[in-house]
Amino acid sequence: MSIDTIYIDLSPIWYILEEGLDGRESVLMRIAIEAEVESFLSEVFSILNKFPKGLYIPRRTNSEDKTLNFQIKTGLNHNLIRQELLSLTISNYSYTDRDRDLKRKGELWLFGKLLSPPRIDEITEVYIKLKIQQGRVICLLSFHPSEYDVRYPYAGN
Repeated sequence: MSIDTIYIDLSPIWYILEEGLDGRESVLMRIAIEAEVESFLSEVFSILNKFPKGLYIPRRTNSEDKTLNFQIKTGLNHNLIRQELLSLTISNYSYTDRDRDLKRKGELWLFGKLLSPPRIDEITEVYIKLKIQQGRVICLLSFHPSEYDVRYPYAGN
């Protein structure tokens, strides 16, 4: 018996970084293939365009709400954030992580983006963490200045 070609689906493979992106803990992450990132973004755009209330930004109560603080400091409202999400491309993709919140479960998609918000002059790299819930809501868990290096595996695309 000879094997000419072996196909391996790499999408379920999770990579463990020995040292987390923040230098404090190990991070279990996955680099999605380009087609998967494009499909995820297409679904995000479809939801944001189809459902007026398709963007949900939860507020933190048990820790610092970096997203809310950034919104207040810069004047970024819900609609401006929505516009920024609609402009994401595969080159903004960083990695995919597992949601550790037992209530939400599923995958988190992490992106980064350089932006110049309305109230600050300097360009800021923003860390964006989001997920799709129930097929019709984009849950935006983070949208604030990045605190650590954001890696972009498809930056040249």
